Amino acid sequence: MARAALRLLGFLLCWVGLRAGEVRRPVPALEINGREYVRIADVATRLKLTRRWLEAGRKVQLTDATHHLELEAGGRFGGLEMVMDGLNVFLGDPVLARGGDLFVSRIDLEHRMVPLLHGLWNGPPPRHPVIIAIDPGHGGVDPGKENLPLHLQEKTLTLDTAFRLKKLLEAAGYQTVMTRTDDHSVAPTKELDLQRRPEIAVVAHADLFVSIHFNSSSPDARPHGTEVYLFPPAHQNSTESSLDHLDDREPSKDHPGPSSANLFDAWNVILSHAMHRQLLAHLHTEDRGEKLKHLGVLRGLQCPGILVESAFLSNDAEARRAATPAFRQQIAEAMLAGINAYAAEVDSLRPSVPAVRPAAPVSGPAPAAPAAKPFSPPQRPS
Repeated sequence: MARAALRLLGFLLCWVGLRAGEVRRPVPALEINGREYVRIADVATRLKLTRRWLEAGRKVQLTDATHHLELEAGGRFGGLEMVMDGLNVFLGDPVLARGGDLFVSRIDLEHRMVPLLHGLWNGPPPRHPVIIAIDPGHGGVDPGKENLPLHLQEKTLTLDTAFRLKKLLEAAGYQTVMTRTDDHSVAPTKELDLQRRPEIAVVAHADLFVSIHFNSSSPDARPHGTEVYLFPPAHQNSTESSLDHLDDREPSKDHPGPSSANLFDAWNVILSHAMHRQLLAHLHTEDRGEKLKHLGVLRGLQCPGILVESAFLSNDAEARRAATPAFRQQIAEAMLAGINAYAAEVDSLRPSVPAVRPAAPVSGPAPAAPAAKPFSPPQRPS
């Protein structure tokens, strides 16, 4: 019996080692437009996905027993959009067509696709989330987006939604910390305000950070729907910059060092995808996608974090919904469901660790932030 147990243990250790080796072994790449790209055929082989052409040489479908994704060169947004399990996910680099096959950048493969397809390949997961930092956008002299005919200001709606979310989270056993609890700015200048909000999360040892916002495309009143933003991986552009053919990659002259947010790239993706799905399911809004943006409120985080734009105040129909307590309650319920879904995903990747949630809530803004905890600079994908 002891020998059998030892043989079984050896087999399991060997299997784990093979899986780890498979992760480290790079997919063959070539340089296109100064970026490392990998062939979709090689991606399908490495990730054990079934490949089927929807449009030969231009649009492909990749599936396994759990996931379904589509990639298209060109497409609606210049090849930046990927449809993953029915949700719109924006990549950092365009999908390219070359020689009868499609190519994705290595960064997108490693930092956008793999986290969603193979969570076990992301490395050790964070602990089960216990402390949730809630960030009501804007405040004080900064009203945020406005709909003047309907007398709506973003800062008022975000604070109300944040209190609703706080109540739901604490009833579910989480602890919370809010970056503001009244109609005041978090800091005297916008730059300091954006720096201070993630610092509050760092001091509170938050496990997740959710920034609550409402959108606007004024003067264009047509756009509507829901967007979720996460911090781009190092050396990738924001979604809007890519669409405008601009370069805002970091590290840069303005932000020369690596961002602590990039230590959580994989978990930001999992959090944003879980939140995105629940928001659409609860709000029944248009899917405007999971997008990348170098947001100051996310840059200094030392935990997974996202920014949510639930609806457009510049669209009167959505603004009228946002004006109702019932809709803001739906947003809060969707966010709770998204956090629970993320927590379940993390727990599934480390089943031996029990989910423990301290009962005593933490409320109100945290004290002044000390120096940020040290972190190891993320490595540039190779």
